[in-house]
Amino acid sequence: MNFGDNLCKLRNKAGKSRYRLWQLTGLDQAFLGRLEKGEKHPSRNTVMLLGLALMHGCSEITCDEIDGLLLSADYAPLRDFRMKVPCR
Repeated sequence: MNFGDNLCKLRNKAGKSRYRLWQLTGLDQAFLGRLEKGEKHPSRNTVMLLGLALMHGCSEITCDEIDGLLLSADYAPLRDFRMKVPCR
């Protein structure tokens, strides 16, 4: 799954709108839309910021899913998948 599709899936799973992500991250809603459409490639810091915002107040989003978001943007995950270390 590409980054944009993954971001959109996680955003919907978290029950957050682009407007809410804008509130939590400061990232422009139009920019968020371009990320979801695959028109822009995010920096690692942007992916981390989005991951934190998606997890904020939502127990449905896991660290594994944020690692998947990082991987879909071609960045290394936070944790080594070979090690099963709980994040919560």
